[in-house]
Amino acid sequence: MNNNDIVRRIRFIFNIKNADMIKIFELGGLKMTKEQYQDIMTKQEPDTPRDEKLSRHDLEVFMNGLIISQRGVKKDEDGNPIEPDYSMQRDNDINNVVIKKLKIAMTYSNEDLLDFWTADGFTVTKGEVGAMLRRKGHPKYLVVGDQFMRKLLAGMAITFRDNAEAGKTE
Repeated sequence: MNNNDIVRRIRFIFNIKNADMIKIFELGGLKMTKEQYQDIMTKQEPDTPRDEKLSRHDLEVFMNGLIISQRGVKKDEDGNPIEPDYSMQRDNDINNVVIKKLKIAMTYSNEDLLDFWTADGFTVTKGEVGAMLRRKGHPKYLVVGDQFMRKLLAGMAITFRDNAEAGKTE
């Protein structure tokens, strides 16, 4: 699954306007032009590198911006803003981090995530969800594959968009 495909699908699921998408990137710390944004939102060919149009870092910037847009800037006990974390160090970290940050941004519970997978007919256990959300070094940490990510986003599209539209995520 390409990085920009994740962003494109999130845009579709929540029906976010282009101007608001650019603002979300800016909230995360990435200024971009409309042309750069349009390039990111253009579908990649299937056999291209995962980060051809959108790097891991820029995907995480978007996810941090989504959290800020939905929940506000995180602050410490003195009221000072806390810098967002960047935990996508390798390609196999991407799906886990996206799920965690999507869960934070939209205040989803583990049950909500299970419901999204179920909506697309994909079976995931509570234990698997817990393992996906663990810290990377934990012995029971589960690396989320692209199929889990694809099915989660498809289930969210079915849940939040008209079923007739859900098949048209491209």
